[in-house]
Amino acid sequence: MNRTEIEEGRAWARRALRKPELAAAERKPTQAERVAAWSAQNRQDEAIGTQTRSTAVEQTRRDLHTPGSSFTVGAERYAADGSRWKRVA
Repeated sequence: MNRTEIEEGRAWARRALRKPELAAAERKPTQAERVAAWSAQNRQDEAIGTQTRSTAVEQTRRDLHTPGSSFTVGAERYAADGSRWKRVA
């Protein structure tokens, strides 16, 4: 058995089973290309998720005015309605 006979067998099976002919085989990317693509995507995702101080402050302000939200400063907890209580546990 050699590669030619294997390909001929595959072609015969496709015809016998009425399967469509395969399109030209696409080249698989090398490991270096896959790593470069992953790295670029990762950098892009991290750039989107980066949070600056001003966005963090704005998010906190937004969260304070969202019903049911709260945040903690030290041993006190502040609720969205402006009330606060000490943590006991």
